[in-house]
Amino acid sequence: MSTRLRDEVWALDRCSGCGACVAACSKGVLHWMDEEHPLLEEREKLLGLSRLKLRTCEVCEQFCELSCPRLVEWPIRPDGRMVSARATGVVRSGEVNDLIRAMLVAARSADLIDGVVMLDIDPWAVEPVTRVAASVEEIASTMGMQYLWAPVLGALNEAVFERELTHLAVVGPPCVAQGARRLSQSEHERLWPYREAIRAVISPFCTGIYRPNMITDLIEIAMGIERHRIRELRMQPREAKLAITLWDGTRTVAPLTEVELFTRQGCGHCDDYIGLAADVSVGVVGSAEGWATVVTRTPVGESLVQNAELFGLIETAPGVDEEAVRAAQMAKDRRTRAQAVDELKILMLDALAEPQKRAAAKREFVQLFGATASKPRVKEECDGFCNGC
Repeated sequence: MSTRLRDEVWALDRCSGCGACVAACSKGVLHWMDEEHPLLEEREKLLGLSRLKLRTCEVCEQFCELSCPRLVEWPIRPDGRMVSARATGVVRSGEVNDLIRAMLVAARSADLIDGVVMLDIDPWAVEPVTRVAASVEEIASTMGMQYLWAPVLGALNEAVFERELTHLAVVGPPCVAQGARRLSQSEHERLWPYREAIRAVISPFCTGIYRPNMITDLIEIAMGIERHRIRELRMQPREAKLAITLWDGTRTVAPLTEVELFTRQGCGHCDDYIGLAADVSVGVVGSAEGWATVVTRTPVGESLVQNAELFGLIETAPGVDEEAVRAAQMAKDRRTRAQAVDELKILMLDALAEPQKRAAAKREFVQLFGATASKPRVKEECDGFCNGC
């Protein structure tokens, strides 16, 4: 495990939970449990009657560090082309999941892709799962992202090495798009299998993703709805509600103010609302009722949209409120920085009383403001009033 990954991401609760480091770990010693970040598996070797703890990460090329999206600064990318769109195939809908599914079905039908790695939900257990879908039927049967967390990119090894897929689309929130982009842009030859396989990245707009215990603690316990009665969850950003559809057809809602209590900690450090690292991103902000906003930033993204139009699975129209989309992106950036500044203030106050926290405070300051450490003064420059800088 990389020291930078541990100190600059895990220790500061900045892990996005994308799963890229687990997929890329050449030793296979990173794994997920019910934590905010992966855990390092400790392995032992029996030597005679002694058990020696192996230092598995001591001789390692640290692919975990090379794949983590939180260890790089993401450049500001152009807004891209924005259009309104809706699915027009079997399902006529402006829902984000329906639109993404239509683009994926069209791409698979045209052999632009041979599989998808995506976040989905188990309809029986109502739990988030990572899915590798390789056929039109598999793609069409997915329910799509329900904003419940699972490490999406952890399924890359199944897709690339077990199922030997070579033209993958990756679908997930903006943090997953960033992780996929890091892998697809890697110059390290050992990561080339991912680089060669990832052909397209699609991201829904995202204000945060929620821990799976939201189902138990909020819906089952607080709202009294049994898990087996739930058919589908849909986020409704316009109404600031989570819509819960039951198998008997009835619907109920939960306010997002209650749902957001289950947001992953790493989401508080994300400033990307509209999937800036994706080829194409989809959301409802800026579009009329019954439509979704589609933003394409690369030729790949344009191809996915145009191909779906040719298949008659989506239709597009002008009329996106681009200022609303930009405002939503800026609002998330301001919220993130405000939270980071508040945390830094607390850390700096602690550092006044506890000198061992000063290094952590300095590191947070540099990360937040991009400042560089000043040159240490020599004692003589302080006229005898040296406090150890």
